[in-house]
Amino acid sequence: MNGHFETKTNSAIVKSAKIMHLCSSVIFLIAGLLVALVPTLENFGNFGNVVVGIASIVIGVTGVYGYFSNDMYRLAFQSDFAFGIFHVILGILLIINPVQLPVLLPTAVSILTLLDGGNKSQIAIEGQRFGIHKWYLVLLSALVEMAAGIVLMVLAYYDMETVRAWMGVAMGVVGVTNFWTTMYTVRIRGNQQNLTDK
Repeated sequence: MNGHFETKTNSAIVKSAKIMHLCSSVIFLIAGLLVALVPTLENFGNFGNVVVGIASIVIGVTGVYGYFSNDMYRLAFQSDFAFGIFHVILGILLIINPVQLPVLLPTAVSILTLLDGGNKSQIAIEGQRFGIHKWYLVLLSALVEMAAGIVLMVLAYYDMETVRAWMGVAMGVVGVTNFWTTMYTVRIRGNQQNLTDK
């Protein structure tokens, strides 16, 4: 009886963590679109810092929560405690200690993108060993994510319009990669559905 209750409780926690992570991924994607599409972002004062900061905090908090949710295969959330703390700290610093958009913010986003892309690549490779049918979607988006991060880092000191566009692209790809990773690798204990069914 107690075992059944614990399994049911854990399933609810993992399910909520999965939903939160999917939502935070969409938020990060929307934040990227805002950064890329809002014209003359430099004239909005700290707008860029606030958008990136809030999105970073949201994805960081959901990542830490996911880490403690104890999902069945512990793939998507296995490194999210460290990454989550890093996201939260960066988000807070961006909000309370604004930086100059043309230099530091694109660099910070490029570092986040590269780190996240590397982590998701590892998850994809390990997911293949677990038999996840669509592991290649995670790997493909992770590689695109790292490529966007590299381009953003190279262009960090170029003209504002180009940097802003690539920063938005990088954030959007992070959101998409997180979405695929959460969707295809998070499984709930007691769920009899096989990983290869999706």
